[in-house]
Amino acid sequence: MPLGLGSFTRAVCNRARRGLYAGRRVLSGNQISEDGGNKSRRTWKPNSHNKRLYSHILARMVPLRVTAAALRTIDKVGGLDAYILNTPDKKLQSDVAIELRTKMLERLVQQQQAALASQAQQQQYLPPAAAAVAAAAAQEAPV
Repeated sequence: MPLGLGSFTRAVCNRARRGLYAGRRVLSGNQISEDGGNKSRRTWKPNSHNKRLYSHILARMVPLRVTAAALRTIDKVGGLDAYILNTPDKKLQSDVAIELRTKMLERLVQQQQAALASQAQQQQYLPPAAAAVAAAAAQEAPV
């Protein structure tokens, strides 16, 4: 496996592993003529397009190859970030999506660390009375 997803991607073509195809793949069947009912083999390819989707976590546009079904699913779940983070690897079946997920998770960890550091810095500079009020407010605030 050159792209490195493991055994569950064997049925997925390489093109689908380089984009978000939402389970769509090339289908095959018969094209039947109107007049005589003659059958000839044909294929139906996924409706895929090159799109740039915005990631709020990464704060940038991400160029991807996506199908119309994947776009509908992204809209339904609430955006690219929610789709990438909440869809299991087995359903994503895409190296690009898994790489994006790791970048998003790293960015979320950085943001949390920065928030904790700034919160600790603010508490250092507060006078003792203000620190007590801030601690009481933090306990009352829902998480």
